[in-house]
Amino acid sequence: MQAPYQTYIDNLSAAQSLIKPRFAPGLSEEEIIAVIRENAERLFGLKRENDEILKQILFSKTAETLTADEAQRLREMADALFNFNRSADVGIAYRIHQLLYQYAERCGDVDWMVRELYFQGITLFYLNVRDSDTAVNLFHEQIGAYFRAGAAYLSQYETLTSAETRGYILRCLGNQKYGLRLESFSKDGAGVKLWEDYMAVFTQAMSVMQSPHYREMNPELPWENFCYAMHYDRTQFLGVLRGHPNVRISAAVLESAEYVYRHQEQIAAAGERSVGVRTQYVYAAARYHDGKLPLEGLLDALFSICEAAGPQDYSGDSIWVHLVAPEYLCYYSERLSPERRQALRPRLEKLLDERLAYLFRLPANDYSGQVSLLLRQTMGHSSTADEQFSENVLGYILACHPPTFVHSEVVAMLTRWFCARIAAVSPGLLDGALGVAHPAESPESLAAFLRQAYLVGLYHDAGKCMLLSYVGQYSRRLLDEEFACIKLHPRFGCSLLENLGMKDHALAAQYHHRAFDATGGYPAVLEDCPARTRLLVDIVTVVDSLDAGTDNVGRSYAAAKTFDALIDELRAGRGTRYAPAVVNLLDDPAFYEDTRAFLEKSRRAAYLHAYCK
Repeated sequence: MQAPYQTYIDNLSAAQSLIKPRFAPGLSEEEIIAVIRENAERLFGLKRENDEILKQILFSKTAETLTADEAQRLREMADALFNFNRSADVGIAYRIHQLLYQYAERCGDVDWMVRELYFQGITLFYLNVRDSDTAVNLFHEQIGAYFRAGAAYLSQYETLTSAETRGYILRCLGNQKYGLRLESFSKDGAGVKLWEDYMAVFTQAMSVMQSPHYREMNPELPWENFCYAMHYDRTQFLGVLRGHPNVRISAAVLESAEYVYRHQEQIAAAGERSVGVRTQYVYAAARYHDGKLPLEGLLDALFSICEAAGPQDYSGDSIWVHLVAPEYLCYYSERLSPERRQALRPRLEKLLDERLAYLFRLPANDYSGQVSLLLRQTMGHSSTADEQFSENVLGYILACHPPTFVHSEVVAMLTRWFCARIAAVSPGLLDGALGVAHPAESPESLAAFLRQAYLVGLYHDAGKCMLLSYVGQYSRRLLDEEFACIKLHPRFGCSLLENLGMKDHALAAQYHHRAFDATGGYPAVLEDCPARTRLLVDIVTVVDSLDAGTDNVGRSYAAAKTFDALIDELRAGRGTRYAPAVVNLLDDPAFYEDTRAFLEKSRRAAYLHAYCK
């Protein structure tokens, strides 16, 4: 691939290496900070170069101005950028496929149009944010529209003789399910309501994929893989059965679980790999929910899976076993009699202890995306997590993305710093904050309050664990679709912290991007912040901007504002974007200068902590 297309791809790789620096042993703290700053400058340069490349080859182009050679180059570039969940840049791949579809439509190339319908749908699917806890599925309507449009070419299947095109039609046919609101199927029986819509897609797709007529036309297509994917997806309705037993759903889920299990057994018999542990669990759970396996049998299967897992195995299956399977054990053991549950307690507690030990053996940067997602989806769904465990889990989630960890730690220190200042000059403002009647009435109560204030600041961005592919995008400007995803992080953080029983921290996470006067920010529509949390939210909102806007260590000097310029912005937004009671503290010249020095010291310490310890 020729420049500038290849240059863009090379810059992506260079940016990734700069985001995760490796330091030679023996470097001083000053040398480490200098390396981080140099990397930030280089990242800023790569970003400017990539933004200019994209403007030249993509964003300035239309279907009418694109040449055939440019279209081919973009097609090659998109193929290099998108590789499902290991994509170099799925967002730009999506935008390229949008343009290529318009170009193919203008050229009247139906085969190419079908291909681009599939790739628009699948790249947007991987760009999309879905979350069952918060019932979020940001782009499902557009995803469904792409796949339905591709599936509609089934009516021309026999006239479109290309096997590749027919394969894309079949994939679109099955992927129509992604246009359904399946992210909420485990909530309040919604899955039962979605079942009919889902089964309409499933039945239509399987009627084609199992048809001898279609198979005979193109025996070279991976028909069994198509069927396997449909059955594998249908097992997700197991989540519905945990809260809402249903005879029809349980029978169908078992049918699919058996299909997946037998398919993997055949592969295992050929010596390629064994049946996956998640498949073993799904098969056992499906049999239990359909009345084919007693509860004790399901628990025995789960215990066997967990106890056979290697303590140093960091494969995808092993991570799932160590971090997720114990949650299912906790859930299903609650259905036992008290006596039987008590008998299993020592065995279960041993696994929970091993889960925590495994969590902190995992190298955070190497498994950040997978582990953060698993923790986000499972923590708090059982009654096993105490306060210390919750804090340890959140600590790991933050450590998975060092820039977020640095920012969170600085915001935490600044939140505590501003609270201490209020305690010294206006202690009455703290009364009732975080449910404490008079936090400043004694050194002991103030110390306890300041610790909680620190944690409120530390966890304000915990929701970014769901969005690592977006918050880690340093090599170009964010697309509108990506920024729409990032704006969900307060909602995700609130849900995660609520699951862990941290209500006040959850509210701070939810409200910290809302304007003080509620006229702007995001999320757009929220009730008023409860009084017990409002002051902490006001502080976090101010110090979040203070750190993000002035970071001259891990963010580029060219992009960072000076401390004085940022304070001017805070004052300009006093009463609208920011709380006057918090900004007014900076009107004191001594506190102003002390805060400048404290911010610089805190930021250096946070960077050294995140990257060196």
